[in-house]
Amino acid sequence: MFRATVTPAWDLDAWRAQARHAWQAGLPPDVVEWQADAQGELLASAAVTDQSARRQGLSVPADFMAFAASVLCHRDPGRHALLYRLLWRIGNGERALLDRATDADVHRAMRWAQAVRRDTHKMKAFVRFRQVEGEDNAYIAWFEPDHYIVDRVAPFFMRRFAGMRWAILTPYRSVQWDGEHLWAGEGAQRSDAPADDAEDALWRTYYANIFNPARLNTRMMRQEMPQKYWKHLPETHLLPDLVREAGRRVREMDEREAQAPRRRIPERLRKRED
Repeated sequence: MFRATVTPAWDLDAWRAQARHAWQAGLPPDVVEWQADAQGELLASAAVTDQSARRQGLSVPADFMAFAASVLCHRDPGRHALLYRLLWRIGNGERALLDRATDADVHRAMRWAQAVRRDTHKMKAFVRFRQVEGEDNAYIAWFEPDHYIVDRVAPFFMRRFAGMRWAILTPYRSVQWDGEHLWAGEGAQRSDAPADDAEDALWRTYYANIFNPARLNTRMMRQEMPQKYWKHLPETHLLPDLVREAGRRVREMDEREAQAPRRRIPERLRKRED
């Protein structure tokens, strides 16, 4: 067996370097042992160190690397080996392998990529920044992703909140934007982020005003906003009362006498008509 180590475990360049090394050495998937975030490297052998034995010319479809980058963010420990198996098969003639959705390897990798996309969407939707007490224009957010998506999503927040200084803390990884540079480092604890701030009240007021009781669907709401995120969202503290009062509010809306819309003539146009 030969050991390949990918550090950090979700990094495409780290995985690609080891996969290229194994491919050039002619190592089939069943003799490569993949490890993540552990000491070690691809162990040398006569086949590996002999330059004349190295294979060259590996090429993959354009979308394979983007697909691999997504799969690598999944938490399943078998993802590195699965991707190398796909790479090995593509390099040995199965160029259209990713188009075969019924293939067992492809199907599993696609499910992992879909889970990463879903987790990415949740992070973009449910991160809530809270102001750091005593600092101007400095904010911290706490989030608990299901997969290793922080490095993948951080550029989105950098573009969205370019004008403020912020940090996003998670159990395995933290990122920080100082207005000019994006930094990444070790994970943190929930207590490292502010528990509440004055803007939480604004979130609750906003959510209460846009909540439409006539369109309430609790099953769909929990599907789109899983309860694991509720403890970090200030607006969700209102949900039990909003859900409980939804029926009464809908009845009041039905019983309220309909009013015809009033046409308002702009002031400038009215003066022109006079």
